[in-house]
Amino acid sequence: MALYTLPFAAAATRGQTDIGDLAPVRLVVGPGWAASAAIVHFRVSEDGTNYYPLWASGTAYTVAVKASAAVPVDPTKFYGVHSLRIVGTRARGTAAGQTTACTVGIVAQRI
Repeated sequence: MALYTLPFAAAATRGQTDIGDLAPVRLVVGPGWAASAAIVHFRVSEDGTNYYPLWASGTAYTVAVKASAAVPVDPTKFYGVHSLRIVGTRARGTAAGQTTACTVGIVAQRI
């Protein structure tokens, strides 16, 4: 199991990391996370440069998040993903910037 920490600067909408051959199982959302960014969208990349929305069952894969919470994610959605970007959005998918600097941890493990 590994923990990757994604820093979000004030006004930032996304963070990214290389997770190698591991799959996320949980997000650990820091206390500074903006309430307006209630949904996290995932974007994935094989080369660490070009990112694409992660789709599952015909829709973008998202999870609802809030500050100071551990949020489970479905690791089976991330098979073969090497680079991962998370984007904080409003309910309708519009990117929502952070009001203060904060962090989001990605707990990942081999599955």
